Amino acid sequence: MAITEKELKTLAKLSRLEFSEEELAGFKSGFEEMIEFCDGINSEIGGDTSSIREVGSMQTEWKDLREDVVEESLPNEKILSNVHGERGYFAVKRVVK
Repeated sequence: MAITEKELKTLAKLSRLEFSEEELAGFKSGFEEMIEFCDGINSEIGGDTSSIREVGSMQTEWKDLREDVVEESLPNEKILSNVHGERGYFAVKRVVK
């Protein structure tokens, strides 16, 4: 399956990325290679995914986790000594209106 230039431009727009025409041409072959690879997997399994083992289901047992250890922290005065702080907090610019 070939990917069209229009589809590439749509993907770039949805991703909020800008590319030159040369860069888009380079991506086209990469996308086609990925699609060909995925099509090969699909044709190999014939749509039946039961033969594919699940790799994302690894679970960590509670006994395998480390114990929480409470450690002494730096005092607020020392932390705020190199920055402009207000009432014990870092002052940051508002980014949401």
